[in-house]
Amino acid sequence: MHELGYPVHEEEVRFNIDQIHRRNGIVLVAESGGKVVGCLSAMINAGLAEGMFGEIVSLVVSREYRGSGIGRRLATQAEEWLKPQVGKIRVRANSIRQDAHRFYQSLGYKEVKTQISFMKYV
Repeated sequence: MHELGYPVHEEEVRFNIDQIHRRNGIVLVAESGGKVVGCLSAMINAGLAEGMFGEIVSLVVSREYRGSGIGRRLATQAEEWLKPQVGKIRVRANSIRQDAHRFYQSLGYKEVKTQISFMKYV
């Protein structure tokens, strides 16, 4: 998560993993030589307009392992978990992450809209 600029601490990550599992989501981890080199979470979501859909969230692969197929394998495993449960899968990527956009397009994802994300801390 740090490689993408998210300053989360190990305790926060552990808590977040627990919350994802409690909401019937999954967390996938890729390792090489006992070192975590990639991760992904996926969950089922629903919206009034979208209905039920799967969502791939937080796909991260360490810089030195990008291009090695780890991201593709993680995404494929997430899709296999989601497909029996939903008819569509969403993935979002920051507008500045052009490499991520090309990666998702190579997996068959199509850009469907552009939006701005707002957050209120309470």
